[in-house]
Amino acid sequence: MQSPLAISIALSLMLAATPARADTALDKIKDRGQLSVCYGGFESPGFAYLDQAGKPAGLTWDLIVDLHQRVGAAVGKPLKLNLVRITPVNRIIFVKQGRCDFMVTSLLDTPERRREIDFASPGFYSAAAAVFALKSTRIESWADLQGKTVCAPAASVWVRPYEAKGLKIAAFPGFAEVHKAVADGRCVASIGDDTGYARIKEDNHSWSGFELKLIGDERLPWGVALKKNEPELKQLLGSIVERWHRERFIIGLEHKYQLPPNVWAQQMAERYAVKVSAR
Repeated sequence: MQSPLAISIALSLMLAATPARADTALDKIKDRGQLSVCYGGFESPGFAYLDQAGKPAGLTWDLIVDLHQRVGAAVGKPLKLNLVRITPVNRIIFVKQGRCDFMVTSLLDTPERRREIDFASPGFYSAAAAVFALKSTRIESWADLQGKTVCAPAASVWVRPYEAKGLKIAAFPGFAEVHKAVADGRCVASIGDDTGYARIKEDNHSWSGFELKLIGDERLPWGVALKKNEPELKQLLGSIVERWHRERFIIGLEHKYQLPPNVWAQQMAERYAVKVSAR
């Protein structure tokens, strides 16, 4: 018969040999009672901006608010919301480093980006490449841009593919610098997401002389981004996005903020409605 000391030693050895369970992202969120979300600021009319009362508003802002509530319900406690401001230059780095639990912006989900960070599936919105220029500038096809300088944000996913198609692209740090370059005549046009340009055309009087010239055929999804190896959080975020589509929540936000209809979002709403009815 083993002595109590021998049994105690044996149990200690067994516990030491058993791998400790690593806390998941959801465990950490619950423990600290706070949800940290990376966002791009409030300078995107229709998507994330400050209303006349100085309060946050917009489609992506409302999605952040909904995620805050639903993640709190999933972990079983109210959570404080901590917003982490990012820029196009540092947003991938911040997500990789875990400076936020996830990011909700106009970040496009691409295979290249999936090598560095993860995305909840499905995506929640979409964008295509668009060319924006003075109304007086004759641009009727992509061929009209061959050999001419087109400006774009340096972090845009459209830079490389359109350079490969023969466009000469001058890269700038951000959206504001791109549009100043076009206004100054340093570029014949700018290229970026059609979603952003549509709102500038409608809301910014200083750009009343400009218009959308071309929209690319390929659409890419905007995704809720998070660091790799967080399967529980990724699954939860994906289920919430599915619910947005199924309940036409995003379509409702488009109407609320008078955004141009996003055909891809409409298709996703129809797909998930059919998916539920087929069960």
